[in-house]
Amino acid sequence: MYYFAYGSNLSSNFIRDYTPSATFVMKADLPNYKVEFRHYSKNLGGGISSIIETPGMLVKGVIYEVRESELEELDILESVPQGLYRRDTYCVMGEDGRWHRADLYRVSTPTGPYTPSKSYVDFMIEGAREHGLDADYVENLVAIRKTLD
Repeated sequence: MYYFAYGSNLSSNFIRDYTPSATFVMKADLPNYKVEFRHYSKNLGGGISSIIETPGMLVKGVIYEVRESELEELDILESVPQGLYRRDTYCVMGEDGRWHRADLYRVSTPTGPYTPSKSYVDFMIEGAREHGLDADYVENLVAIRKTLD
């Protein structure tokens, strides 16, 4: 299955702890949404990301190929059974110029926004650099991280 990662799961180091089969396929964008930190994590001490519908904006991310059984395990990590996140299928525009159906996670009932978790943003930066996402996007994440010190 295709999985679109845009938050901490951008980092292959982070996601492979939970989905060992995860294989990078390509960079991709989700149009008409933006990333916001719309759930507060007590464990991480700050906000964690979700997508919010915003016409004209783009969510930068990557497509991984992941075994369906591992995505079901990731559902547990993302607290899907408890209703925190939900997993939905979206069409994302791959760097190959084609639309791809990919599952992603988003907060079921967004609140906040919250000040992001430092460690969460660190994983986002790590993954964005690892996969060569746009320099402007990486710079924006780094700027967010600097405000958290």
